[in-house]
Amino acid sequence: MGKSYKRHLRNYLLDRRFQLRFTIIIVLVAAVLTGGLGSFWYGEMRKASRMVEVNALTTMTDDEVKKVEDEMATDDGIRLGVLLGFGVLLALVLAGFSIIFTHRIAGPLFKISRHLRDLRDHNLCEVWDLRKSDQLQEFWAVFKETHTALRDRQEEEIQVLAAVLTKTEAMDGLQDDEAIKKLAQLRDRKILSLEPPAVEPSEEAESQSG
Repeated sequence: MGKSYKRHLRNYLLDRRFQLRFTIIIVLVAAVLTGGLGSFWYGEMRKASRMVEVNALTTMTDDEVKKVEDEMATDDGIRLGVLLGFGVLLALVLAGFSIIFTHRIAGPLFKISRHLRDLRDHNLCEVWDLRKSDQLQEFWAVFKETHTALRDRQEEEIQVLAAVLTKTEAMDGLQDDEAIKKLAQLRDRKILSLEPPAVEPSEEAESQSG
């Protein structure tokens, strides 16, 4: 089973280039859409304010008109502030969501890269499960199944080598044979490749070390 680790904000950016690029694109698209709709809404509100001011000119005194104009200007300022505040808040929410969402993709890719490096180095230590919130669960299941098959084959080869070496131990003159020594070394390397780590390495620790 996967283990949970205390996460820090910096740990959510496992693949900074991918995650920040995705986040910037999402925020820019949202900014364009919000800006367009906001400009249209603000323009309509300004038209309504102008209509009120025009009507006031025909029915009110100069002081009353000035008061209405000040109130309309204040209302327009409030609307503009609300629009800008909503845009900033939306950008922050989308940025946070994008980083969290991309982290759930970058995390599995980070683990896959680590295990591929292990395979390159002939290390078949245990594959840990993803978090339930991570993406790429189906892909990870296939990867884990393949990795398990490789481990099973390694264990079978260890058993074969162990059986051969056991028989050679009973044969005089073979213990010092160079080929037998190499078989014993190969068996030991295969056994070592299956040794699990003491604890599952956290993404934070690996990202900082990398």
